[in-house]
Amino acid sequence: MNMNYRRALICFFISTLLLSALMSGCTLPGGGKRDETPKIEMIVENPLPVKRTDEFVVLKIALLKEIAPDFSEDMFIVLQVGSDQEIPYQVDDMNNDGELDEIAMIMDMEPGEQKQLVIRYAPSDSPENRSVRIGYEKRTRAAMHPEYGGIGWESELAAYRIYPDYRNSISVFGKQVLGLSLDKFAASDKGFNKLEPWGVNVLDGGKSLGCGGFGIWHNGRLMKPESSRLGDGVASYTRIASDGPIRSAVQVIHDNWRVGDQTLRVTATYSIFAGQRWTRTEVKVEGANNPVKIAAGLMKSKAAKLIRDDKDGLFYTWGEQSHRDTPDNLGMAVIYPTESFDSFHDDRDSGAYLTVLNPGADNEIAYWSLAAWSSGEIGLRREKQFTELTSSIARRLKHPLTVTIMPVELPPVEGEQQETN
Repeated sequence: MNMNYRRALICFFISTLLLSALMSGCTLPGGGKRDETPKIEMIVENPLPVKRTDEFVVLKIALLKEIAPDFSEDMFIVLQVGSDQEIPYQVDDMNNDGELDEIAMIMDMEPGEQKQLVIRYAPSDSPENRSVRIGYEKRTRAAMHPEYGGIGWESELAAYRIYPDYRNSISVFGKQVLGLSLDKFAASDKGFNKLEPWGVNVLDGGKSLGCGGFGIWHNGRLMKPESSRLGDGVASYTRIASDGPIRSAVQVIHDNWRVGDQTLRVTATYSIFAGQRWTRTEVKVEGANNPVKIAAGLMKSKAAKLIRDDKDGLFYTWGEQSHRDTPDNLGMAVIYPTESFDSFHDDRDSGAYLTVLNPGADNEIAYWSLAAWSSGEIGLRREKQFTELTSSIARRLKHPLTVTIMPVELPPVEGEQQETN
């Protein structure tokens, strides 16, 4: 079934149940009027005086159900009030419990703009309710290919892959043009280290952390999920958490990770949104009886200089550090929550620049990393461009769009006396 036909079919189902309610005077199945259509209203605001393109919003389904208990994640549509413009979205099971738990959306926002959105849905107990998804343009991808020895994720602007073993390092595919390319890299007859029209492998993380990899910081050393001499080494598992049009995410679970006298289970979720170069890395540590520190970093190179900005919580490298036959410019950055910062290290043992973070009592922490190559139509040619990009991304990530969900107005019960002023 091609995308256009699928989208038309899904839109037909949606329109049968919901979109008819958007037409004045039309009725829903059973005679429901527009004002009787179940809905959740919200205000989304851009707190920054800058224009934001493809900005993300993530809603927890559990929160929506607290406000509207009959909300169904199987059939709904998100619209901008006033224009009835459709907001692209997808629904994901991010914690791997078999239940959909997050709605990811993207939208453009003018400086300081407020948007009023409405989610119109078919109630969970509606006989017409059925699981359907609208086929938005696919702008992200997550994939596993043996050809590049790991699991990858990408947007149209950037692609990453990880060696999910003792290396736990992140490599970078450089793109020359906008588009999804993970499958092309795997299928190329030349291999991913030879330049193709869509790009080339520009950084092999190897045994270092690569671009934004992590380890556990213990007794002044970076600990990776390496095998034990006694044979009870780490078992690592991978899964694709999401492969959607708006967001793609992969997970790597490291079980039986020995650190000191603790045996840990560490889950790392790497996600990327449409229109973005950055990866969000969320690390969750289970089984710790003592505080655990997470060290996130960048591979060191003699050809690249290090720039740090402790105030804004970022550091980056820029220079001819790509792993091509003739190295060209590559920028890499890590952005972190300043409130979690512990220390910074130029670590000779691991060959990486490291920021050590304190996850807190729940032993969970999130940080971001990104890379930008200098070649092709979408390349960044100068260090100044990468500096401005990194600073802009850091600012936007630390001032996300705010969402205010409005109280649901329940329809009056038939026969109930109404209050009058």
